[in-house]
Amino acid sequence: MKKILVFAVLILVAACSPATKVTRSWISPDKNTIGYSNLFVAAIIGDVGKRQAIEDDVRKTLSSIGVASTTSNANIRPNFWMSTDLDKNAMMNVVYQNGQDAIMTMTLVDVQDEQRYIPGAMMMGGPMMMGGPMMGPGWGMGANFGGFWGMNHGMMMTPGHIVNDRRYFIEINLYDVKSELLVWSAQSKTLNPKSLEKFSSEFAKVVIERMMEEGVVRRQN
Repeated sequence: MKKILVFAVLILVAACSPATKVTRSWISPDKNTIGYSNLFVAAIIGDVGKRQAIEDDVRKTLSSIGVASTTSNANIRPNFWMSTDLDKNAMMNVVYQNGQDAIMTMTLVDVQDEQRYIPGAMMMGGPMMMGGPMMGPGWGMGANFGGFWGMNHGMMMTPGHIVNDRRYFIEINLYDVKSELLVWSAQSKTLNPKSLEKFSSEFAKVVIERMMEEGVVRRQN
């Protein structure tokens, strides 16, 4: 009984855990000591729709903590990132015009597919789990057939099965506008995103929370 309850709690905790986690981060000693407050946000992704969704959710999350930002999809032509003659100055001109003090880039660096086996689990129902009445002192498995049946008739073993996992790894970099140096870098891992909308929203919240914890961005009053 105790093992089954523990197993159920673990399943519930796993289901509530975010699919996206920041797996590592690095902070440069050259970082602005008070944190950045106006970001240019750019997702380096070929798909225009996905780029816009991610950038917009990052912008909304930054706005919720009082950090100003603008996105590449709102300021730069759609084919800019895929251009063979990528002009850094074209982007920097936009950054300067908007008064940004840092550039935040997000790049998909790896996608990994993996199979894992989920073993079968003992499930329990019947009187024991449904709050049925106790049958007096000495009642339990083996005490008598009624006790044995009450304990076991609701049990069953679910079969094991194979699960196909897909993990997405995104690198997040932050550059100081004045020096153009990399001042913060992190990598996130997302397991089996259910939808682009859920992924981009969760990704933004998890990453911005980490940036706040490490003093990369500062909340405005």
